[in-house]
Amino acid sequence: MLAAIATGELIIQVNAERSFYDPFRLNPSLDDLITTREGAAKVANSAALMGAGDQTGAQDRVVQAREKLAELLRNGFAYLKGLPALDVPVADVNDALESYGWERGLLGDLASPLRIEALAAQAASATPGLDPATRYPAGLLTRIANWLGILKANKSIAGGGTLAEVIDEKDVAREALVVAISRVRFFYSSASDDRDQTPELAKIGLQPRRDPGQAQPQPLPDVPGTATLNAPTRELTIPELPPHATSIKGWRQPAGGEAEVGGVSVGVTVSIGDFSPLVPGVSYTVWVTGHNSRGDGPAGNKVTFTA
Repeated sequence: MLAAIATGELIIQVNAERSFYDPFRLNPSLDDLITTREGAAKVANSAALMGAGDQTGAQDRVVQAREKLAELLRNGFAYLKGLPALDVPVADVNDALESYGWERGLLGDLASPLRIEALAAQAASATPGLDPATRYPAGLLTRIANWLGILKANKSIAGGGTLAEVIDEKDVAREALVVAISRVRFFYSSASDDRDQTPELAKIGLQPRRDPGQAQPQPLPDVPGTATLNAPTRELTIPELPPHATSIKGWRQPAGGEAEVGGVSVGVTVSIGDFSPLVPGVSYTVWVTGHNSRGDGPAGNKVTFTA
């Protein structure tokens, strides 16, 4: 699942940087498809990762998810309220607050479970209709969507559903994303005379086809420079892309657990909480690797912090 999400994220980021006249720029319907399915896969992955195995555990997770959503929504409210009037007119900010469900531009009651869930759902539905200057930050929207997925999954388990059903939904979301990625590969392969040998495929983490005896693929990326952690935003930043890298990955490993990818980026800053949330109170070791179509390079320096 994480590999598919990582590829989907690279496709979205690379496409956003392409000019309107770039033959490899996805058409709107395919762009919408990959964006929608990648988002659904993140939510399904988060739900499966944080889904409890019994009703009692699920009830506890429901409470935890609501508390986290209330915190994230409060952050979104504060972000909009903090936009400088010289950059964004106050009237536009107030309109955005109303669109996101903040009646009369006021914070209101964030202890009500129904209101928390309504505001979280509205974060996703209202954003496309807003000017980019008055939207919640992209990272915040992702975290809200992931925690809302966790909330819904655990509400289902608490009401008599099973974790197996949540995992089945994750598998369905993964397959749908894989199909969308294959459609993107076909699109790229038909965008030039290079067909499926186009080097543009490497930009989105897919291996171009090579003829027998053709030159060997590029080497793996070098070790990245020293990474610094911004704990509040869950992001790692390095000075520059490592040699031979077309993107970077942000890795995280909970104490006593397995390492997993938390985010990918074509820039020098990468999230470690984009693909699924970090568990509050858990100690994590995080690091960056360079990536290209051949694979991942060696890990850079490691940083430990508590979520």
